[in-house]
Amino acid sequence: MLRSQRPLTVAELIDVLAPLGRPLSATELTGGTFSSVQRVELADGPPVVVKTSVPDSPEHAALLTYERDLARVEADMLALLGPVEGVPTAPLLLEDFSRSRVEVDVVVTAFLPGSPWDRTEGMTPDAEAHAGKDVGSIFARLHELTAPRFGYPAANFALGGDTWPETVATLYAAHIGDAKRFGVDVRAEELIAVLERGRDALAEVTTPRLVHNDLWPGNVLLDPASGKVLGIVDLERALYGDPLMDFVGMNPFNTGELAPDHVRGYIAAGGTLASGSAADQRVALYRLNVLTMMLIEVVPRGFEGDWVPDHVERTTATRDAVLAHAQATFPA
Repeated sequence: MLRSQRPLTVAELIDVLAPLGRPLSATELTGGTFSSVQRVELADGPPVVVKTSVPDSPEHAALLTYERDLARVEADMLALLGPVEGVPTAPLLLEDFSRSRVEVDVVVTAFLPGSPWDRTEGMTPDAEAHAGKDVGSIFARLHELTAPRFGYPAANFALGGDTWPETVATLYAAHIGDAKRFGVDVRAEELIAVLERGRDALAEVTTPRLVHNDLWPGNVLLDPASGKVLGIVDLERALYGDPLMDFVGMNPFNTGELAPDHVRGYIAAGGTLASGSAADQRVALYRLNVLTMMLIEVVPRGFEGDWVPDHVERTTATRDAVLAHAQATFPA
Protein backbone atom coordinates (compact mmCIF):
# COMPACT_ATOMS: atom_id res chain seq x y z
CA MET A 1 0.00 0.00 0.00
CA LEU A 2 1.19 3.52 -0.77
CA ARG A 3 1.34 6.23 1.87
CA SER A 4 -1.45 8.03 0.06
CA GLN A 5 -3.94 5.16 0.30
CA ARG A 6 -6.35 4.73 3.20
CA PRO A 7 -8.78 1.77 3.00
CA LEU A 8 -11.66 1.77 5.46
CA THR A 9 -11.81 -0.74 8.28
CA VAL A 10 -14.72 -3.15 8.66
CA ALA A 11 -16.20 -1.02 11.45
CA GLU A 12 -15.95 2.11 9.30
CA LEU A 13 -17.54 0.36 6.33
CA ILE A 14 -20.47 -0.76 8.49
CA ASP A 15 -21.04 2.83 9.56
CA VAL A 16 -20.55 4.47 6.15
CA LEU A 17 -22.57 1.90 4.19
CA ALA A 18 -25.51 1.72 6.60
CA PRO A 19 -27.88 3.44 4.12
CA LEU A 20 -27.10 0.77 1.51
CA GLY A 21 -26.86 -2.44 3.50
CA ARG A 22 -24.72 -4.55 5.81
CA PRO A 23 -21.18 -5.27 4.64
CA LEU A 24 -20.05 -8.90 4.71
CA SER A 25 -16.51 -8.60 3.40
CA ALA A 26 -14.17 -6.14 1.69
CA THR A 27 -11.40 -6.67 -0.84
CA GLU A 28 -8.98 -3.95 -1.81
CA LEU A 29 -8.76 -3.45 -5.56
CA THR A 30 -5.18 -2.82 -6.61
CA GLY A 31 -3.78 -1.00 -9.60
CA GLY A 32 -4.28 2.64 -8.65
CA THR A 33 -1.63 4.82 -7.06
CA PHE A 34 -3.70 7.46 -5.32
CA SER A 35 -7.08 6.63 -3.77
CA SER A 36 -7.97 3.44 -1.94
CA VAL A 37 -10.63 1.36 -3.71
CA GLN A 38 -12.47 -1.53 -2.07
CA ARG A 39 -15.06 -3.98 -3.38
CA VAL A 40 -17.56 -4.63 -0.61
CA GLU A 41 -20.02 -7.53 -0.56
CA LEU A 42 -23.36 -6.66 1.02
CA ALA A 43 -25.67 -9.05 2.81
CA ASP A 44 -28.77 -7.85 1.02
CA GLY A 45 -27.70 -6.50 -2.35
CA PRO A 46 -25.13 -6.50 -5.14
CA PRO A 47 -21.50 -5.58 -4.40
CA VAL A 48 -20.45 -1.95 -4.24
CA VAL A 49 -17.19 -0.08 -4.69
CA VAL A 50 -15.98 2.21 -1.92
CA LYS A 51 -13.40 4.81 -2.87
CA THR A 52 -11.72 7.06 -0.32
CA SER A 53 -9.70 10.19 -0.88
CA VAL A 54 -6.35 11.09 0.57
CA PRO A 55 -6.90 13.19 3.72
CA ASP A 56 -6.75 16.85 2.77
CA SER A 57 -5.37 18.41 5.93
CA PRO A 58 -2.12 19.93 7.29
CA GLU A 59 -0.93 16.58 8.63
CA HIS A 60 -1.40 15.07 5.16
CA ALA A 61 0.31 17.79 3.16
CA ALA A 62 1.77 15.50 0.52
CA LEU A 63 -0.86 16.29 -2.08
CA LEU A 64 -0.01 17.85 -5.40
CA THR A 65 -1.73 21.17 -6.06
CA TYR A 66 -4.23 19.72 -8.53
CA GLU A 67 -5.15 16.83 -6.21
CA ARG A 68 -7.41 18.82 -3.88
CA ASP A 69 -11.04 17.71 -3.58
CA LEU A 70 -10.63 14.89 -6.09
CA ALA A 71 -13.35 12.75 -4.48
CA ARG A 72 -15.85 15.56 -4.81
CA VAL A 73 -14.94 15.99 -8.46
CA GLU A 74 -15.43 12.27 -9.03
CA ALA A 75 -18.88 12.33 -7.44
CA ASP A 76 -19.85 15.36 -9.52
CA MET A 77 -18.61 13.70 -12.70
CA LEU A 78 -20.47 10.46 -12.00
CA ALA A 79 -23.67 12.41 -11.42
CA LEU A 80 -23.11 14.41 -14.60
CA LEU A 81 -22.28 11.42 -16.80
CA GLY A 82 -24.82 8.97 -15.43
CA PRO A 83 -27.49 9.92 -18.00
CA VAL A 84 -25.05 10.44 -20.90
CA GLU A 85 -25.51 7.75 -23.52
CA GLY A 86 -22.33 6.08 -24.70
CA VAL A 87 -20.29 6.79 -21.56
CA PRO A 88 -20.39 3.65 -19.34
CA THR A 89 -19.80 4.88 -15.82
CA ALA A 90 -20.84 3.30 -12.53
CA PRO A 91 -24.04 4.58 -10.90
CA LEU A 92 -23.27 6.84 -7.94
CA LEU A 93 -24.90 5.32 -4.84
CA LEU A 94 -23.60 7.35 -1.94
CA GLU A 95 -21.20 10.16 -1.12
CA ASP A 96 -20.00 11.32 2.27
CA PHE A 97 -17.88 14.45 2.53
CA SER A 98 -18.90 15.26 6.11
CA ARG A 99 -15.73 13.79 7.71
CA SER A 100 -17.99 12.97 10.64
CA ARG A 101 -17.56 9.18 10.30
CA VAL A 102 -14.06 8.99 8.86
CA GLU A 103 -11.44 11.66 8.18
CA VAL A 104 -11.53 11.11 4.42
CA ASP A 105 -14.06 11.74 1.66
CA VAL A 106 -15.98 8.67 0.53
CA VAL A 107 -17.63 7.88 -2.81
CA VAL A 108 -19.64 4.67 -3.26
CA THR A 109 -20.69 3.31 -6.62
CA ALA A 110 -22.14 0.15 -8.10
CA PHE A 111 -19.60 -2.49 -9.11
CA LEU A 112 -18.98 -2.51 -12.85
CA PRO A 113 -18.36 -5.76 -14.74
CA GLY A 114 -15.30 -6.29 -16.90
CA SER A 115 -11.55 -6.76 -16.66
CA PRO A 116 -9.04 -3.89 -16.55
CA TRP A 117 -7.60 -3.60 -20.04
CA ASP A 118 -4.02 -3.43 -18.75
CA ARG A 119 -4.36 -6.83 -17.06
CA THR A 120 -5.85 -8.82 -19.89
CA GLU A 121 -3.70 -11.32 -21.74
CA GLY A 122 -4.19 -13.04 -25.03
CA MET A 123 -6.64 -10.57 -26.55
CA THR A 124 -6.88 -10.93 -30.31
CA PRO A 125 -5.86 -8.05 -32.57
CA ASP A 126 -9.54 -7.59 -33.45
CA ALA A 127 -10.49 -7.36 -29.76
CA GLU A 128 -7.68 -4.85 -29.11
CA ALA A 129 -8.85 -2.74 -32.05
CA HIS A 130 -12.47 -2.93 -30.82
CA ALA A 131 -11.40 -1.68 -27.39
CA GLY A 132 -9.43 1.19 -28.88
CA LYS A 133 -12.34 2.28 -31.04
CA ASP A 134 -14.74 2.07 -28.09
CA VAL A 135 -12.48 4.33 -26.05
CA GLY A 136 -12.32 6.78 -28.95
CA SER A 137 -16.11 6.78 -29.11
CA ILE A 138 -16.31 7.46 -25.37
CA PHE A 139 -13.94 10.40 -25.81
CA ALA A 140 -16.24 11.81 -28.47
CA ARG A 141 -19.25 11.66 -26.14
CA LEU A 142 -17.31 13.24 -23.25
CA HIS A 143 -16.07 16.09 -25.40
CA GLU A 144 -19.61 17.14 -26.26
CA LEU A 145 -19.94 18.43 -22.68
CA THR A 146 -18.71 21.97 -22.10
CA ALA A 147 -18.26 24.47 -19.28
CA PRO A 148 -18.01 28.27 -19.05
CA ARG A 149 -14.41 28.10 -17.81
CA PHE A 150 -11.26 26.07 -18.47
CA GLY A 151 -9.47 23.90 -15.92
CA TYR A 152 -10.18 21.61 -13.01
CA PRO A 153 -13.76 22.11 -11.75
CA ALA A 154 -12.88 21.81 -8.03
CA ALA A 155 -13.47 24.93 -5.95
CA ASN A 156 -15.20 26.74 -8.82
CA PHE A 157 -12.26 26.27 -11.22
CA ALA A 158 -9.68 27.64 -8.80
CA LEU A 159 -7.03 25.88 -10.89
CA GLY A 160 -8.23 27.20 -14.22
CA GLY A 161 -8.70 30.26 -16.34
CA ASP A 162 -10.83 32.13 -18.85
CA THR A 163 -8.52 31.16 -21.71
CA TRP A 164 -6.71 27.94 -22.50
CA PRO A 165 -3.19 29.46 -22.64
CA GLU A 166 -3.80 31.02 -19.22
CA THR A 167 -5.04 27.70 -17.84
CA VAL A 168 -2.16 25.59 -19.16
CA ALA A 169 0.29 28.15 -17.76
CA THR A 170 -1.47 27.79 -14.40
CA LEU A 171 -1.14 23.99 -14.56
CA TYR A 172 2.57 24.23 -15.40
CA ALA A 173 3.12 26.72 -12.58
CA ALA A 174 1.39 24.38 -10.13
CA HIS A 175 3.62 21.48 -11.14
CA ILE A 176 6.75 23.59 -10.94
CA GLY A 177 5.74 24.78 -7.48
CA ASP A 178 5.12 21.19 -6.40
CA ALA A 179 8.50 20.16 -7.80
CA LYS A 180 10.24 22.79 -5.68
CA ARG A 181 8.26 21.68 -2.63
CA PHE A 182 9.25 18.04 -3.02
CA GLY A 183 12.78 18.59 -4.30
CA VAL A 184 12.31 17.24 -7.82
CA ASP A 185 14.25 18.67 -10.77
CA VAL A 186 11.77 19.02 -13.65
CA ARG A 187 13.86 21.33 -15.89
CA ALA A 188 11.48 24.12 -14.97
CA GLU A 189 13.07 26.97 -16.96
CA GLU A 190 13.01 24.89 -20.15
CA LEU A 191 9.38 23.92 -19.58
CA ILE A 192 8.41 27.57 -19.18
CA ALA A 193 10.31 28.48 -22.33
CA VAL A 194 8.59 25.93 -24.58
CA LEU A 195 5.24 26.76 -23.01
CA GLU A 196 5.67 30.39 -24.02
CA ARG A 197 6.63 29.33 -27.56
CA GLY A 198 3.47 27.23 -27.76
CA ARG A 199 1.10 29.93 -26.54
CA ASP A 200 -0.36 30.70 -29.98
CA ALA A 201 -1.07 26.99 -30.55
CA LEU A 202 -2.87 26.80 -27.22
CA ALA A 203 -4.91 29.89 -28.10
CA GLU A 204 -6.61 27.94 -30.90
CA VAL A 205 -8.60 26.09 -28.22
CA THR A 206 -11.55 28.32 -27.39
CA THR A 207 -14.20 25.94 -25.97
CA PRO A 208 -13.69 24.20 -22.61
CA ARG A 209 -14.63 20.54 -23.29
CA LEU A 210 -14.83 17.77 -20.72
CA VAL A 211 -11.68 15.64 -20.74
CA HIS A 212 -11.33 12.46 -18.66
CA ASN A 213 -7.59 13.14 -18.55
CA ASP A 214 -6.58 9.72 -17.18
CA LEU A 215 -8.23 7.06 -19.33
CA TRP A 216 -5.22 4.75 -19.58
CA PRO A 217 -5.94 1.00 -19.98
CA GLY A 218 -6.05 0.43 -16.22
CA ASN A 219 -9.13 2.66 -16.06
CA VAL A 220 -10.93 0.83 -18.87
CA LEU A 221 -13.04 -2.25 -18.04
CA LEU A 222 -13.81 -4.57 -20.93
CA ASP A 223 -14.76 -8.01 -22.16
CA PRO A 224 -11.40 -9.54 -23.18
CA ALA A 225 -13.01 -11.87 -25.73
CA SER A 226 -14.65 -9.14 -27.81
CA GLY A 227 -12.83 -6.01 -26.66
CA LYS A 228 -16.14 -4.31 -25.89
CA VAL A 229 -15.66 -1.61 -23.26
CA LEU A 230 -18.04 -2.15 -20.35
CA GLY A 231 -17.02 0.71 -18.10
CA ILE A 232 -14.62 3.55 -17.40
CA VAL A 233 -13.47 4.56 -13.92
CA ASP A 234 -11.41 7.15 -12.04
CA LEU A 235 -12.97 10.41 -13.16
CA GLU A 236 -11.48 12.50 -10.37
CA ARG A 237 -8.84 14.10 -12.62
CA ALA A 238 -11.36 15.28 -15.19
CA LEU A 239 -11.00 18.85 -16.41
CA TYR A 240 -12.40 21.13 -19.06
CA GLY A 241 -9.93 21.81 -21.83
CA ASP A 242 -8.60 20.51 -25.13
CA PRO A 243 -9.88 17.09 -26.35
CA LEU A 244 -6.33 16.23 -27.46
CA MET A 245 -5.44 15.82 -23.77
CA ASP A 246 -7.43 12.59 -23.65
CA PHE A 247 -5.32 11.06 -26.42
CA VAL A 248 -2.23 11.91 -24.37
CA GLY A 249 -3.59 10.69 -21.03
CA MET A 250 -4.35 7.21 -22.36
CA ASN A 251 -0.61 6.63 -23.00
CA PRO A 252 1.76 9.31 -21.66
CA PHE A 253 4.80 7.31 -22.80
CA ASN A 254 3.82 7.62 -26.44
CA THR A 255 6.08 10.06 -28.29
CA GLY A 256 4.72 9.42 -31.78
CA GLU A 257 1.39 9.58 -33.56
CA LEU A 258 -1.86 9.31 -31.63
CA ALA A 259 -3.25 5.76 -31.29
CA PRO A 260 -4.96 5.04 -34.63
CA ASP A 261 -7.76 2.87 -33.22
CA HIS A 262 -8.71 5.59 -30.76
CA VAL A 263 -8.69 8.18 -33.54
CA ARG A 264 -10.84 5.97 -35.80
CA GLY A 265 -13.36 5.38 -33.03
CA TYR A 266 -13.43 9.09 -32.21
CA ILE A 267 -14.12 10.18 -35.78
CA ALA A 268 -16.66 7.41 -36.35
CA ALA A 269 -18.58 8.66 -33.30
CA GLY A 270 -18.72 12.18 -34.69
CA GLY A 271 -15.67 13.69 -33.02
CA THR A 272 -13.57 16.27 -34.83
CA LEU A 273 -9.88 15.97 -34.02
CA ALA A 274 -7.51 18.89 -34.53
CA SER A 275 -4.44 18.25 -36.65
CA GLY A 276 -1.50 20.17 -38.07
CA SER A 277 1.44 22.03 -36.56
CA ALA A 278 -0.50 23.76 -33.78
CA ALA A 279 -2.15 20.51 -32.70
CA ASP A 280 1.25 18.78 -32.63
CA GLN A 281 2.62 21.53 -30.40
CA ARG A 282 -0.29 21.15 -28.00
CA VAL A 283 0.16 17.38 -27.83
CA ALA A 284 3.81 17.90 -26.88
CA LEU A 285 2.86 20.40 -24.18
CA TYR A 286 0.26 18.01 -22.75
CA ARG A 287 2.79 15.18 -22.74
CA LEU A 288 5.24 17.36 -20.86
CA ASN A 289 2.50 18.30 -18.40
CA VAL A 290 1.62 14.71 -17.49
CA LEU A 291 5.22 13.43 -17.52
CA THR A 292 6.27 16.25 -15.18
CA MET A 293 3.45 15.34 -12.81
CA MET A 294 4.47 11.67 -12.96
CA LEU A 295 8.04 12.52 -11.95
CA ILE A 296 6.92 14.66 -9.03
CA GLU A 297 4.33 12.27 -7.59
CA VAL A 298 6.92 9.56 -6.89
CA VAL A 299 8.09 11.50 -3.84
CA PRO A 300 4.88 12.45 -1.98
CA ARG A 301 3.17 9.13 -2.73
CA GLY A 302 6.09 7.15 -1.40
CA PHE A 303 6.43 4.77 -4.31
CA GLU A 304 8.36 1.68 -3.27
CA GLY A 305 9.60 -1.47 -4.96
CA ASP A 306 12.02 -2.67 -7.60
CA TRP A 307 9.85 -1.11 -10.33
CA VAL A 308 10.38 2.47 -9.15
CA PRO A 309 13.89 3.14 -10.57
CA ASP A 310 12.85 1.79 -13.97
CA HIS A 311 9.65 3.86 -13.86
CA VAL A 312 11.55 7.05 -13.05
CA GLU A 313 14.16 6.32 -15.71
CA ARG A 314 11.53 5.64 -18.37
CA THR A 315 9.50 8.72 -17.43
CA THR A 316 12.59 10.92 -17.42
CA ALA A 317 13.78 9.59 -20.77
CA THR A 318 10.35 10.16 -22.32
CA ARG A 319 10.15 13.68 -20.86
CA ASP A 320 13.61 14.47 -22.22
CA ALA A 321 12.68 13.20 -25.70
CA VAL A 322 9.45 15.22 -25.82
CA LEU A 323 11.17 18.33 -24.49
CA ALA A 324 13.97 18.04 -27.05
CA HIS A 325 11.37 17.66 -29.82
CA ALA A 326 9.52 20.76 -28.61
CA GLN A 327 12.73 22.80 -28.39
CA ALA A 328 13.67 21.80 -31.92
CA THR A 329 10.30 22.29 -33.61
CA PHE A 330 8.32 24.99 -31.80
CA PRO A 331 8.40 28.46 -33.38
CA ALA A 332 11.11 30.70 -31.95
